[in-house]
Amino acid sequence: MRKSQNSVKQAALANLAREVVLPFLAVKFRSGSLCPIAAADVSTFAISDGGQLHGFGGIDVAPVVAAAAGQCEVPPDLGPVVAVAAGACHTCAVKVTGELVCFGKNFYRQCDVPPDLGPVVAVAAGGRHTCAVKASGELVCFGWNSDGRCDVPPDLGPVVAVAAGLAHICTVTVSGELVCFGSNRQGQCDVPPDLGLVVVVAAGEKHTCAVKASGELVCFGWNRQGQCNVPPDLGPVVAVAAGDQHTCAVKVSGELVCFGRNDHGQCDVPPDLGPVVAVAAGWQHTCAVTVSGQLVCFGENGKGLYGVPSDFQVQFALPPTRGIPVPNPEEGLEVVQRVNHLEPAADIAEEEGTAIVA
Repeated sequence: MRKSQNSVKQAALANLAREVVLPFLAVKFRSGSLCPIAAADVSTFAISDGGQLHGFGGIDVAPVVAAAAGQCEVPPDLGPVVAVAAGACHTCAVKVTGELVCFGKNFYRQCDVPPDLGPVVAVAAGGRHTCAVKASGELVCFGWNSDGRCDVPPDLGPVVAVAAGLAHICTVTVSGELVCFGSNRQGQCDVPPDLGLVVVVAAGEKHTCAVKASGELVCFGWNRQGQCNVPPDLGPVVAVAAGDQHTCAVKVSGELVCFGRNDHGQCDVPPDLGPVVAVAAGWQHTCAVTVSGQLVCFGENGKGLYGVPSDFQVQFALPPTRGIPVPNPEEGLEVVQRVNHLEPAADIAEEEGTAIVA
């Protein structure tokens, strides 16, 4: 691998589980969709040094925040975590042991983690529901089941990634197939028949975006604000985040591109942002992590509405997981929403990568 002169960037890439080689580039992914940041309707969450989870938000935005009250109240005894997912009014975190902990509004039992769930390797929080991928690859969903959003297809089989929208779920099977279920009023579950192998998925309020093995970004569902209008010159991407009515994608170079609703500046990427290694999209704001670990937010959050400190540092070398199996590439795909490598495949030795096995 070509040695980088940026030691900070190297530290950011240090604690990675595996490499997945796509046809056009090599990207190192942390196994199991473990992501260090999340954006909710009026909140932002990030993992700092030592695996500590921080929640920002809920400041003078009633009545929206009244529904989200408690979402940012991280349990004091939570301990180190390796991933976080934020729904409309609740938050879920994966501890270093793989234990799933959820907090916030629980009117629909979206925080009632099944006692026999066991260690999880991925989690997604939707409108009023939660889905988690067990170490075995089994998908488990709980909470409000309106529109069948918690009705996991009985023949789904093991999965490697999951994304939750307002009332729908999309998941990637070990064969790379994208499967969506739940509300489909806006076509957010109408997976294109020619989509092919998928390596990353994101779910917005009523739209879905997937990254194909070629790096092509495909979005479908509600498109009222152009959130599904992928720029024709976007090129290959390695990560995507879907917000309420906007979408953000990370190009191979690390450049962040956003499109869709922009009435609050949620798509106005700062011109001096530089390459990013993680992105999360909320209701009216977007947050990204630079290669130096800085958390940068724009849109409503960028105006200080949600109180994210400008100098907040996101931890890349997340605490080592205990009891969370690392999927074997021979058993399927490894998929994640976080970008951990931005170098073209030509710059990476063949022996440094592990080919996708579908």
